[in-house]
Order: sequence, then structure tokens, then C-alpha cells
Amino acid sequence: MGFFAACLILYVLGGSRVMGDIPVWQAVLPVVVLCTASAFRSTLPTAAVSVGTVTVLVEMTSSGGLGPVLVYTDLLYAAALYGAPWLCRVLQFGTVAVTVATTITLIALSDRSEGVTTGVIVAMLLISPVWTGILIRNHKERADAERERAAQINRLAELDRKTVLQTERTRMARELHDLVANHLSAIAIHSSAVLSLTEARRAENGDTGAAGAAGSAGAAGATGAAGTAGPSTTATAAPTAPAEDDPVLRALAVIRENSVQGLAEMRRMVVLLRSDRGVDDDWDRPQLNALGALVEQARPAADAAALTLHTEFPESFPEVSSVIEVTAYRIVQEALTNVLKHASSGRVRIRCEAGAEQLTISVDSPLAPPDAPSDGRTRQRPVAPLTNGAGAGLTGMSERAALVGGIFDAGPDRTAPGRWRVRAVLPLTQNT
Repeated sequence: MGFFAACLILYVLGGSRVMGDIPVWQAVLPVVVLCTASAFRSTLPTAAVSVGTVTVLVEMTSSGGLGPVLVYTDLLYAAALYGAPWLCRVLQFGTVAVTVATTITLIALSDRSEGVTTGVIVAMLLISPVWTGILIRNHKERADAERERAAQINRLAELDRKTVLQTERTRMARELHDLVANHLSAIAIHSSAVLSLTEARRAENGDTGAAGAAGSAGAAGATGAAGTAGPSTTATAAPTAPAEDDPVLRALAVIRENSVQGLAEMRRMVVLLRSDRGVDDDWDRPQLNALGALVEQARPAADAAALTLHTEFPESFPEVSSVIEVTAYRIVQEALTNVLKHASSGRVRIRCEAGAEQLTISVDSPLAPPDAPSDGRTRQRPVAPLTNGAGAGLTGMSERAALVGGIFDAGPDRTAPGRWRVRAVLPLTQNT
């Protein structure tokens, strides 16, 4: 359209003097045809260059001029760039043949210098746009090939990465199953065996005492009936305390319950590691609504350690991403584990505040033993760690918070001397 408007402007300014007696329609019609064909030069390059070639030939035979040759050169360039490979070869050899034939014909029929000059002009009008289009086409094809090769390399690298990742996950699952799970199974089996053996012995002692008492009572009755003088003696069994009052049995029950739960969690983790699920799957993930149940599971162990757990949770948690839920749940879980292992007797406060943009979690526990516990319970000082993993829990909580863009802090509470505080602030607007 721009070239058509330019041609009309040139005709108005002085085209009539240049064209002489050529009718207006004869001058405008080739321009209209070539401009129309130019509109389809990228979608229908073969048809566009064919129409352009016929139009130029008709223009040359009818008026003896080249007409709007600049539009035709654009059609040649587009055909070489967007056309089929066979069309590029036809244009490449055809333009060279036409240029050579035109040059030889003009040299034979007219002056040599005029023929050579005309041949150079024809070459610039025909060969130059075609070869330029072919050059750019080859460059684009090489670029496309390089991009495809890079994409293929990326796909292969991604497959290798997934293979290595799956292999590592399988190895981790195997190690967890063969080592950690077996140890948890052994703990559960032995604690269950001790509890069963203790219950059996308590039942046996109770039955024996009852039998002895019955036998003594029968002997005394028989003696009285025979009229034998002397005081009657009755053997009674020593009373045995119920299992609920035995701290050793309560501790064994807690050990068995936690080992069974840990074994179930370990099995679920092994299944997850061996599956091809992504890290963002919601399969069996912890939820914020389960924090209350998590605290209740820890109460028996806390009571045994002279710890009183107090929770401050909202009535309902907001809808947050699965990553935030898992992070918050694991931080509270690890903080409770550290409290049960290291805190002194006293009150433990677990709080969770959900705002519009962030979720705040804090766990406060006594750092030093109080002088006089209100409930009269005392707790022995924690024993020294038996492993080299001291501090790994705090590191893990800090890393979890950092992965979601949150803030984590753990240490003595400056506002409440003698207490240890674990605090995490997690953004609720985190993109997953």
C-alpha cells in the first residue's frame, strides 16, 4: 500500500510528462496487480512471484518498460525467503540465466558497453534480491537447526537429570527402608514385647496371689471346722499397682506408639521417594489443621517430662499453598521434638497467628529449671547428645523457612529471661 501510494504521488507530480501518451489505466494497472500480489508474498510466495513475473513481462511487451520493478524485486526476495526449496533453486538459476541471456543479446544487437551496463542493472534487479533471500533463508535455517539442537540437548539433559534424581531417590528409599525403618521396627517390636511380658507377669502374679489366698482361706475353714485350737492365719497377695500408674510402662507405651507412627511415616516416605510424583503433589501432605493433633500426640511424652503444653491456634486456618502448609507443620513438629529433648520442666506455649500476608509460628519453652515448679513436678537435666547431629533440627527449620522466602529465628527470649523461643514468619503470598 505504501508503494502504491508513492506511485500515485509520483504520477500526480509529474508522471504524465514521463509516461507521455500512455493511458492512465495502463500505468496504474500493473502497480495495482503487483501491490496486490505483494500482500500475499509470505503466505503464497509461489503464486505472488508468478503473478509478478507475468505482469512484468506483459508490461515490457506492451509498453517497453519495466514498470514497478521495485515491487517485483520484493516479490523475488520474499519467494526466495519463504518459498519451497524447489522454488529457490528455480529462481536462483532462472535469474542467472535471464541475466546472462539479456546481456549476451544486448551485446550482440547493440553496443557492448550498453549491453554490459544493462546486464549489471538486470543482475541487481533480479539476482541480488534472490541471492539475498537465499542467504537470509540459509541463516535462518541454521539458526533453527541450532535452536532445535539446543532444545534436544536440553531435553536429553533433563532426562539425564530426572534419571539421576530418580536413581538417587530410589537409593535413599532403599537406605531408609533397610536401615532406619528396620531400627524403628526393632524398637516397636521390643517395646511391644516388654509390655506384653510385663502384662503377662502382672497377670500371673495376680492369679498366684488369688490362688494362695483362696487356699489359705480354705485351710483355715477346715481347721476351724475340725475344732483345732490355735489362731487361724490367712495368706494375702501383695496389691499390685495398675499399669496406668507405672511410669515405666507409660514410657514404654509412648515409645511403642511413637515408633509405630514413625515407621508408618517412614513407609509413606519410601513410597513417595520411589514414585515419580513431583515435589508439589498434595499426596499425603501435612496440613495446618493437623497441628492440634500433632500437639495432642506429644502430650504423653510432655507429661512424662514434666512439661505442660498450651496451644494458641486460630479457629480456622486460611487457604494457603501446600508448600507453606508442609513448612509450617514440619517447623512445629521439629520444635516440639526439641522441646521434649532439651527443655526443662515448665510451661510450653505453641502459638500460630495467621494474618493477611504472613503466618507466624512461635514455640516458647523453659530454658532453665524453675526454682519451685507450681505443679511440684521436676525434670532431670537432659543427657548429653549421643550423636553428632546436634543443631541439625534448627538448621533444617531455618532452611525450610528460607526456601519459601520466610524468616526463622531461634534462641533465648530477650523479653522473657530463662525461656527459649523458636519463631518463624512464612509469607502467605509465596508463589508455587
